[in-house]
Amino acid sequence: MTTTKHLIMLGDSITNGFDGTRDLTNNLSYYLHQFLTDWDITNAGVNAGSITGTTERDLTFQVETHSFQDYQLATLFFGTNDFAHADAPLSQVSQTLATNITRIKEENPNITLVGILPLKRFDGGVDNQTITGLGQYTLDELDEALTTVYHHFNIPVLDWRTVAPDLLTTDNYQTTLADQRLHPTATTYHKLAFILADFLHQHHLN
Repeated sequence: MTTTKHLIMLGDSITNGFDGTRDLTNNLSYYLHQFLTDWDITNAGVNAGSITGTTERDLTFQVETHSFQDYQLATLFFGTNDFAHADAPLSQVSQTLATNITRIKEENPNITLVGILPLKRFDGGVDNQTITGLGQYTLDELDEALTTVYHHFNIPVLDWRTVAPDLLTTDNYQTTLADQRLHPTATTYHKLAFILADFLHQHHLN
């Protein structure tokens, strides 16, 4: 008899499955389950969630209100709202992420964590990777800071820039993103899930 394994996905609207207008049923976790059929997946993504925020949407609240004892795997997919909508400095983003990783690991030392970097954004019709956000850092700088924190805890990092450089580009974002800015179409969510499943297989899953 195969024992069901349990994955919890923590994140913002991309994890939840928002397309810029509505929450999609055919979202990241829906498609991921098609590739990871022996896993039970809890989608804990909340629209507008951030690392540094203090509301029910955000990472700290999510970590405080979920029990991680029964999960073998957790994904952390945050950062885009810190860049676009928060003025907290990069040091605060890093510290808050580290604090919450520590909390999860203290609650369940055996859990496997996977960090997922933010997707590219195209606010204003341009690639935002080198544009400075409210916290006075670029998306590229955020990616590097998050990677540093994850690596400090020996957590593997899915970096879309390197594993799927052609997924979202200035040439295709108008068709791959439902709102032509940030939120994927159902087809793109399927592609994200395929890439994530492959990444998880490579790094952790038997």
